[in-house]
Amino acid sequence: MPATIDATIGGATANSYLTVAAADTLTEAMLGTLAWTTASSDFKTRALITATRGLDTLGWIGTKTATTQALAWPRTDASCDGTDYADNIIPTPILYAAFDLANALLTTPGLLLTPPTSSTSLIPGIPNRTLSKLKADVLELTFRSDVSASAQAIVNPLTVLPHLATTLGCLTTSTIPGGTSRIINRVRS
Repeated sequence: MPATIDATIGGATANSYLTVAAADTLTEAMLGTLAWTTASSDFKTRALITATRGLDTLGWIGTKTATTQALAWPRTDASCDGTDYADNIIPTPILYAAFDLANALLTTPGLLLTPPTSSTSLIPGIPNRTLSKLKADVLELTFRSDVSASAQAIVNPLTVLPHLATTLGCLTTSTIPGGTSRIINRVRS
């Protein structure tokens, strides 16, 4: 069954910041969009939904406009670099980041998924993400109950596409893991 986009700003069932048509319009002035322009409408839709889900894992300035909205944007009290963003819009940098991430997902569909063995595994090299305890004395395994066997966490989009930090600028409070911290200039009076 084909996926369906709901890009209603502030909507309770919204699942994407961009429609396929809006994303197609963005590509008209961009290079490096071959994956996008050659993809089917269904793949584009799925990529936009996944990209939006990935972006929504980031921290953002301001607060959600409504408690009933499904996505992180629009937001109230969102002011960045001298621009006050209205609480009924999705800022242009968010739209570009959503497209950029969706385009990258078309080339690498698992881009935002955690690898099967992560650095947080108790036993490196063995799939044991749900393992919470290992006792070697009398071999005892205890599995965590807070992780489903099929669930995969979404990787921080800034980790896989670091240039998104520049695109998003001061709209996000997230930083590139392991990267440098954001510098905030302070003026003394």
